[in-house]
Amino acid sequence: MNTTTILYVGIDVSKDKSDICIKDQSGNDLIRQFKITNTKADLGKLYETIERIKSKTQGNSDVVFGMEATGIYSLPLYSALRRDGYKVKLYNPIQTNGFRKMKVRKTKTDPIDAAIIADLLRNSEQPQVNEIKDLNLYQLRELVRIRHRLIEKQTVCKIQMIRSIDMIWPNYVSLMPKVFGTTSIRVLKKYTVPSKMIGKSFEDFYELVRKTSRSKISRTKAEEIYANAGNILTIPEIEPIISIEIKTLITQFELYDGQIQSVEDKIYQMMKLIDSKIMSIPGIGDTLGPIILGEVGNIDRFSSAKKLVAFAGLDPVVSQSGRFENKNGKISKRGSPLLRQALFLAANVARMNDDVLKRFYDKKRSEGKHHYSALNAIAAKLLRIVYSVLKNNKEYQPQTN
Repeated sequence: MNTTTILYVGIDVSKDKSDICIKDQSGNDLIRQFKITNTKADLGKLYETIERIKSKTQGNSDVVFGMEATGIYSLPLYSALRRDGYKVKLYNPIQTNGFRKMKVRKTKTDPIDAAIIADLLRNSEQPQVNEIKDLNLYQLRELVRIRHRLIEKQTVCKIQMIRSIDMIWPNYVSLMPKVFGTTSIRVLKKYTVPSKMIGKSFEDFYELVRKTSRSKISRTKAEEIYANAGNILTIPEIEPIISIEIKTLITQFELYDGQIQSVEDKIYQMMKLIDSKIMSIPGIGDTLGPIILGEVGNIDRFSSAKKLVAFAGLDPVVSQSGRFENKNGKISKRGSPLLRQALFLAANVARMNDDVLKRFYDKKRSEGKHHYSALNAIAAKLLRIVYSVLKNNKEYQPQTN
């Protein structure tokens, strides 16, 4: 009778190197724990070590790798192992931390972490994060996060620009419709500071405003802006310096604007390729849909909607001891903050556009819940709808009762 010996390879991945622990089904270390650098050459040495161990075992042998899902550090090694045909399981760091706490000695070192992952594999515990089955979803997640980071940088740029404008042109922000709109940016690029505007005729200024805004800014409003530029107190000594800063910030703002648009175009193309039904859910549109879908990833990772809600950090914190159980209403806030933010925004829109969700929100409010607590409940309920839609690959059907 042929038996299959399984080798469990736990890997603790860090930036420059990885700690390796190889165990058999009995939990015995098959070789002294060692380190490899994250290079092709050392990965080849790891394969040689595994083949050497397999050659000494009787009967058939198989190998399973395990590592924590640590994003940018684990993905290159994970991808290499998968390309080379090996079985790989990814574990949520929360799970490995929980397993470590079960040990008598709660020591944390890289070699010990590698051994813990090997034991997780050996005990056949189902990882909370499984294999990356759909590369399109992973690419979507990265595009969404890039867009988010670009928007954050552009927001900082906007704040700095408002500060600079307020220093030399205090009323501009209140007078000019859409300070960061096309017309306003054209005006600031040409004039930058009030003294440069009043040095030109009003007709020149109005012609620029009229053409750029396509006559949406009236002559009266243009006269008000022009008159204000001539009446405010200026600081001639710093105007040239602030003028340089505003021009620099405008260049940065437009650069971010172009980059954001480019990423959004790629997100749109990826969403068309994925063809998800998530957009049929109330409150989830062109902006929030890709965020939620990208952060959730492959829905098959979750065996229930409850686990997806926990993954998003929307599950309540429960403290229990004996007969005492305390549910303080706070959510765990584990997982992606970007996912929770998108769900809260979607929930706020959905409660106003879906009758069932509106009644659910009103019920929570009638029970004395704060607006944000009720919104948390809507977000969790919305995520359960997301689970159902993605799991069944069917469009959302509004409930009639």
